[in-house]
Amino acid sequence: MAARADEVLYSTLGPGNEFDATNGYFVDGSNFFNQVIASPFTVGMNSILTDAMLGLNNFAGNNGPVTLYLESDAGGMPGTILGSLTQMGTIPPFGTESLTMFTPNSSLTLLAGVTYWLVAQETDPGTEQTWDFAFNGATNDLAFSTNGSPNGPWNTFNSTDVAFRIDGKAVPEPSSFLLLGSALLGMGALAVFRRRRLI
Repeated sequence: MAARADEVLYSTLGPGNEFDATNGYFVDGSNFFNQVIASPFTVGMNSILTDAMLGLNNFAGNNGPVTLYLESDAGGMPGTILGSLTQMGTIPPFGTESLTMFTPNSSLTLLAGVTYWLVAQETDPGTEQTWDFAFNGATNDLAFSTNGSPNGPWNTFNSTDVAFRIDGKAVPEPSSFLLLGSALLGMGALAVFRRRRLI
């Protein structure tokens, strides 16, 4: 059986993965604002997260890597850390409309209709990144912290969303597993019945 191709599970990007690379929110270290930014999302089907693609730019400093977290929702703000994702490659200079890939460090399951938060943290004190704005100024309820921690405490606000895409592979619904199991049991019983008739 061929492996399922990745699907776009959620996106704030435009056609051709467009976003606003000239505006964004700082994700930076303690020499700057020590700011962590978080954006919520939901997916339409049960899935395994394969990667997150972010519109990030290096604004100033050393260009240290960003750490990305998948967190639960706790009353409209980020809650428990469910897993982390590692940056692949280098974040491009400010104004560059190019996506940076993040891959999960462990298997992360996303359930349909459940709210999750994507949280971006810069741990290098001397690095200032921007998480750029979503396509066409789309808005959302966002959260930020200025103590450099992916655990908050959080301040929430409604404004222009950030640019990102969540990719993954769909997983069968539990009922599909049950139906498959029933079918296999039925075939097994039929095979036994046929064997008995041949004896």
